[in-house]
Amino acid sequence: MENTTNSVEEILELSLEKFRWKTTGQIDNVANLFDDELVFVHITGHVTNKTEWINQLKTKSFVYNKIDPQEHKAEVYGDTAVLVGKGWFTVNEGSVYKLVYTEVYTKKNAEWKLVNLHTTSYY
Repeated sequence: MENTTNSVEEILELSLEKFRWKTTGQIDNVANLFDDELVFVHITGHVTNKTEWINQLKTKSFVYNKIDPQEHKAEVYGDTAVLVGKGWFTVNEGSVYKLVYTEVYTKKNAEWKLVNLHTTSYY
């Protein structure tokens, strides 16, 4: 059985890596991490899927300029991992959002895939 501590560290690093990919325009890496059935609930309550969100990133209708994680914690339950974090997200050349985010990952074919992402603002 895989060491849970190692899995937690892997999820924490994967989430941070995802942020680096988003801010450096490595959208194909982001797309590879997202499960084909991804459900993304935005701070507005709008729900998008993988195809819709990746298209917005690729066409630069939504751009992550800077992501400054403040804190995060992950728990692994077998082939499922849940990460909760807080961060400051600078998007579209200057809008800054303070967000709490929940990421749910599942292991498929020995790779972690992001299946659910939910964000909400905090002050």
